Amino acid sequence: MSRFARYSPRPATGTAGYTFVEALFVCAVVAVVTAVAVPVSLAGVNRARGWAGTRFVAARLVRARAEAVGRGASVALRFDGDGERTTLASFVDANRNGVLTREIDAGMDPPLDDPVPLASLFPGVVVSDEGGPRLFSFSPDGTATTGSIYLQSRDGSRFAVRVLGATARVRIERYVTARDAWVEVF
Repeated sequence: MSRFARYSPRPATGTAGYTFVEALFVCAVVAVVTAVAVPVSLAGVNRARGWAGTRFVAARLVRARAEAVGRGASVALRFDGDGERTTLASFVDANRNGVLTREIDAGMDPPLDDPVPLASLFPGVVVSDEGGPRLFSFSPDGTATTGSIYLQSRDGSRFAVRVLGATARVRIERYVTARDAWVEVF
């Protein structure tokens, strides 16, 4: 062989890359992990939406109380509709006899804001109809009507926002199925 002969490497004994079976196995593992993780993640998202919707309602109730004290007139938060069509809006007492449903409907007690559709802010969160009041009224002296409003998210999580009349304190509770009880969370 001459001194100028070209060097040619030895042919490779293995091939680079993956076999079809290996790629198929990896795809199957990814599919199984995804099938397990997605429902768990969606349940977490739904639970978080339920919690956020509940905090939003509680904050609106606290705001209505502050408005009543600040304005020196009764202010009410009203829930209209049912299920995913529930809206909430604040109204102020214009004639010093309290905020009344019939006066809201007649336009005598004007709204403080536009109705907010709860489902547009928190998809899948509904106000459950458990016979609670649909109008929470706060007086200028800081008291309120007593009552609870119940919310439920798509994953079945249930929450309650409670207003205590004498103090107008707003509490949030979560229903714990394992204990069959409402537990205060905030």
